[in-house]
Amino acid sequence: MNIDYERREIARGVYLNIIKDKRFNSNFASVLFITPFSKEEASARAFVPGILSVSNANYPTRAELNRKLLSLYNASLNTSSVVSGNNYITGYYASCIIDKNAFDGENVTEETVRLMVDCILNPKVVDGVFDPKEFAILKQELIDTIDTEINNKRGYALTLANEIIFRDEPFSVRYYGTKAMAQALTNERAYEIYLDTLHNADIEITIAGDGIEASAKFLEETFSELERPEDNNIIFYDKSPLKAEVETVDVKGDVQQTRLVMAYKGDSKNVYVDKLMTAMFGGVATSKLFMNVREKLQLCYSCSANYKEYNNTLIVESGIDAKNLDVAIKEIDKQLKAIAQGDFTDEELYNTKLMISGAFKSNYDSLFALGMWYDVQHRRGTCYTPDEVIEIFHSITREQIMECAGTYKLDTVFTLSPEV
Repeated sequence: MNIDYERREIARGVYLNIIKDKRFNSNFASVLFITPFSKEEASARAFVPGILSVSNANYPTRAELNRKLLSLYNASLNTSSVVSGNNYITGYYASCIIDKNAFDGENVTEETVRLMVDCILNPKVVDGVFDPKEFAILKQELIDTIDTEINNKRGYALTLANEIIFRDEPFSVRYYGTKAMAQALTNERAYEIYLDTLHNADIEITIAGDGIEASAKFLEETFSELERPEDNNIIFYDKSPLKAEVETVDVKGDVQQTRLVMAYKGDSKNVYVDKLMTAMFGGVATSKLFMNVREKLQLCYSCSANYKEYNNTLIVESGIDAKNLDVAIKEIDKQLKAIAQGDFTDEELYNTKLMISGAFKSNYDSLFALGMWYDVQHRRGTCYTPDEVIEIFHSITREQIMECAGTYKLDTVFTLSPEV
């Protein structure tokens, strides 16, 4: 599928991405701020998007902002925070109907984009900080989010495991920091981090859809005027070092079943080979882990593999009975070695390629997905379409898969197990 896509740098470290597509009844815009990660700033950076999305100087209450969104045919504003590579990314997203579907040809897209930008650049400020009442509410929401994730035992196990797998690396810390950091956050510190992000982050802006020219011009004019730093030292790819010896850690917790997390660190040079190998290992319903460890041997309730691209790390997570732990660890390791030794059929390889192809095709199904697709492409230093990546996947050979699997070495075995 041909995509009308344009990308240009409008200021140092500020990029505007324009995707023209008439297939949809809605338009989409996003602004991503990318800064080098600091553990001490995590809670503050996680907090800021929330308070910017509930009001601004022109619509100073949640009710007023919501009424404005409703008047724009129920347009939406959303935010996100994530640790990506060695960086922290805060995202702001807007979606609305296309103008030609509005009564009397209203400029819904431009109004929605301007509203999002107002939330980012023109927040409600009281005596040099955020609105104290909203600060207190959203700080508690952040703390509640941390508590909720702690109660999600799968996510909690991964959080604890990452602290060990990526010790002294940015990815060892969750995007929200720790509960203690969130509790200690002050309004002054949050506003300070907001200003730092605004003036020092690299910025990726995307506008996508139909009839978006005016909005693109507005975004370019607005963000090209921001003061920019000399260099932000944004690094996405930083291979996590393999430990000299496998580290085994067991943590006791309030869980009914043991959560097992195993980390392998590799040295493959081709992200698409890594992704295909990971899918064959534990990413699809026909994978080695699902078919053998879960179904055939029935050693676990769940077992899957996930590839951490920016760290060149393969994470296997599983829910098991404690009595099966040692056998499960050996079998998981055995399945990865089997791939490295070529113990898979051409049919398995081909079917996995087909499943991945279907997943990549789905990126054409929404403007949000297309926008995020190109964001990841830029981090890789490429600009492939989903169809071009599908062609790359179908060209991957079994020898490449074997070589890739062979580079992965066991680094960490972590368990969150029931208290005795």
